[in-house]
Amino acid sequence: MKKLIYFLFAVLSLSLCFSCSTDSESELSPITIDNIVGEWIYDHPEEGIWEKQKFMPSGVFYYSNTSLGGWKFSNDTEDGRYFIEGDNRISKKVIMGGASIKIKLKILEITDYSYTAEYTNGSTSVGIYTYAKLLGSVNMKPEEKSTPDYSSIQNANIIGYSSHNEKVATIDTRSGEITGIAAGHTYIDVMTDKGTAVYEVIVFDPENMFEDYSFAFGKTIPEIVEIKGENYLGKDDKLGVVYYSDDYLTDTITYMTSLEDEYHVAFVQLSLNDNVSKSAIKSYLDSKYELLTSDNRVYSYITDQVACGFPVAALYNSQEQTLAFTLIKTDDLWPNYTTEFGQTPEKLKVKYGVPLYETDTSIYFTQENEYVEIVAFSFEPDHNKVYASSIFLRSTCDWQKALNYISSQYYYYDKGSDIENNYFAFTDKSTVETSNIGITFDGINGCITYIDLSISRLSQTIPLKNKKDIIFIKGRKTHSANLPKLTLPSRHKS
Repeated sequence: MKKLIYFLFAVLSLSLCFSCSTDSESELSPITIDNIVGEWIYDHPEEGIWEKQKFMPSGVFYYSNTSLGGWKFSNDTEDGRYFIEGDNRISKKVIMGGASIKIKLKILEITDYSYTAEYTNGSTSVGIYTYAKLLGSVNMKPEEKSTPDYSSIQNANIIGYSSHNEKVATIDTRSGEITGIAAGHTYIDVMTDKGTAVYEVIVFDPENMFEDYSFAFGKTIPEIVEIKGENYLGKDDKLGVVYYSDDYLTDTITYMTSLEDEYHVAFVQLSLNDNVSKSAIKSYLDSKYELLTSDNRVYSYITDQVACGFPVAALYNSQEQTLAFTLIKTDDLWPNYTTEFGQTPEKLKVKYGVPLYETDTSIYFTQENEYVEIVAFSFEPDHNKVYASSIFLRSTCDWQKALNYISSQYYYYDKGSDIENNYFAFTDKSTVETSNIGITFDGINGCITYIDLSISRLSQTIPLKNKKDIIFIKGRKTHSANLPKLTLPSRHKS
């Protein structure tokens, strides 16, 4: 029935890669309703095609299909009809996209467990396909085991079993016992000497509906591809990457960057299907996470996940059936002192008040900030304008959180860093050559320095810490004897 998939036979030839033959069409007895009634499955993940046909004794025909081509197309019909004609032919009428479609096929072989038919578009054959009889459905959680009741198979000998997707479920080829592996939807082939039937397998844990996607934040799109594989729907290293999902509840997963940072993943969005009701999804999220806001059937939550030093938020849009995860970036831990680049000492005094300390090339001010005790500005000798600002962290604040904060805003610069000695370097662009600002984090002395690279340009290095500043601050600060060993957040580790 693949002729429905790419819109009414138009491009069916793109998906035709499965065919079979029959020993002798002339020996086939005339088919009856009893032969065709039931549910029949065509599931071929390697083709990206799934179909389900349901023939009712009343002549009503139900049809569903999913096609993974350039995008994911799904169709469902509930008002179809079928008619058995002479020469073992069946015609079906369905409505798709508001249009009435007539499909014709000729049964070439049929048993209690499978049928093979040639589908035609007018007088033109579009392919020969084999459908498997659906024997039943098994619902299970990951790691659970279950053995279906195979007693419905009569007048045939079972000769083997196989799974259509072993990432979702595996099967013991001798006993037929099924083991759930991960959330998803697949089929188990029950092979007999009179054709192959299938059992539907749904692996789903209603108490753990969604995966933990916190691993993705801060990673580049190539890094995501390295983890998730090359079988993506679409990819742009500066925008994102989209994957189809085997998950029972999720159709597609999109890893996206942001406008502020076009290199690192900032959002993960799931496109949900209707296998689980909206109310069930909402109840699950309510029970698992803390609801922050609710507006026009859009719900935001704070999850129990943390990435790059920040909590992960979930945004469920029940109208669009999407669930997005992103980081909750905290408010700035301290002011943006780089806005003072190019200012004169006189203007700084107007803004910050009486200096704590002043030299010919630098000026210091105390700050009423949870993290910053003192800010120092350095001047160009020739123009007496600010080209660098250094902030000195309070000994009582969380220096690791301060490092996480810097790391979330800038690009890590490995060549300018010395991790073993708690010294980290960053830039505001992906390369030093294109950067306007260089940042150093001195985890020994609690000093963070921002440098205007457009003025003090050093091609491959970022200027080291201001030693005069360190000497002055050390003279008035008391540091802990056991300095903390700082850790670079995973998003920047090579």
